[in-house]
Amino acid sequence: MSLKNAIGGVALIAGTAIGAAVLALPVITAHLGFIQTLIIYGLCWVFMTVGALYLLEVNLMVGYGCNLISMAEKTLGSIGKYITWCIYLVLLYALTAAYLSGVGAWIVQGFQLFNLKLSPFESALIATLLTMFIILLGTAVTDWINRLLMIGLIGAFATLLFVVFEHMQLTSLFIQVNTLDLRPLPLIITAFGSAIVVPTLTDYLHGKPRQLLYVVLIGSLFPLIVYIIWESAILGTIPLSGNPGLLQIQQHGHAATDVTAALKTLLNNNLITHASIYFSIFALATSLLGVTLSLFDFLADGLHIAKRLKTRLWLSLVTFGPPLGFIIFMPKGFTFALSFAGIFVAILLGILPAIMAWQGRYRLNTPRPLQIIGGKPLIVLTVIFFMLVIGIECFNQCQLLLAKAGSLKETSSFDVDQPQS
Repeated sequence: MSLKNAIGGVALIAGTAIGAAVLALPVITAHLGFIQTLIIYGLCWVFMTVGALYLLEVNLMVGYGCNLISMAEKTLGSIGKYITWCIYLVLLYALTAAYLSGVGAWIVQGFQLFNLKLSPFESALIATLLTMFIILLGTAVTDWINRLLMIGLIGAFATLLFVVFEHMQLTSLFIQVNTLDLRPLPLIITAFGSAIVVPTLTDYLHGKPRQLLYVVLIGSLFPLIVYIIWESAILGTIPLSGNPGLLQIQQHGHAATDVTAALKTLLNNNLITHASIYFSIFALATSLLGVTLSLFDFLADGLHIAKRLKTRLWLSLVTFGPPLGFIIFMPKGFTFALSFAGIFVAILLGILPAIMAWQGRYRLNTPRPLQIIGGKPLIVLTVIFFMLVIGIECFNQCQLLLAKAGSLKETSSFDVDQPQS
């Protein structure tokens, strides 16, 4: 494996994880304080990385070139195979639809610069065709395009930090916060959800265990560093309370866009707006490429289709057709699925890889080119952690349902109690 391919692998993992939502993370965690947020980031990174390494171990155990369906079938049997099919398709189709919709929105704005108007369908179709064309060209071309996008992403992020850091107040990072809240945990683990691309990378980098181990570790470490730096920059610049304040944005605003607006107001610098726009575009594009490339390879494995020239077009239609259909005909469908993304990620990238590693090691005694340290205790601890995440997400969803029910009840009561004019 060449160094340039290894660098591309690191960029693909990092780019898949880092989405535009990174701008919103400091708002979501503002009430926790910097130290508690660091602990939660570290916890999520550790277990999501362990899940990625278990995927790598099982993929090498089964034989590189296989994807999740073959891995689940050979280690967990038919039940594991069908569970993987269902969760993977729901999550990846929903993510693809969301990213295509986001890229389409930027395409609309781009055309407006030339006084041209596009409908949501037209913009989504252009985003789909562009991405499909890149994926059709293969992993190597996707890798190179992703590297260029990562350069843009890093440049935009560095510009944001350059403007913000000179206004930081380090004392703001260590304001005493007594709140203990694990509710953001399911959302934060999705910010480290790059393991989905591991089977594709294993095939692309020819299944060399040691090099792949380093690629996964370094690639997954990069998002953690970015999130911590951005967290410190925002908490050190935007006050916790007041207007604009992080708590106010958390309760009443739109996390990503209002952070940019608050920075522009506080620092009086238009460069922040431009840098955040470019960062959002590059982050969306890199995530879209990582997710769709993973989905493409997953479908090739699950449907037992060799990735030849004649079949790649058909695979592309199966990869991009359903998400485009969701955007056009059922826009609320993929947003509803994404509300449960924490549960899907916990099962697909946490629990299933751990159980597959257990089965391969201790039940099937399959020869292993690579075995992750920690033995049975780490596997059990990993499953417990992700079960906790699922429990928290179920609690969060119940709270949302109760809040909506209460809101509807109050609205109904208000309507009934109003005197007739």
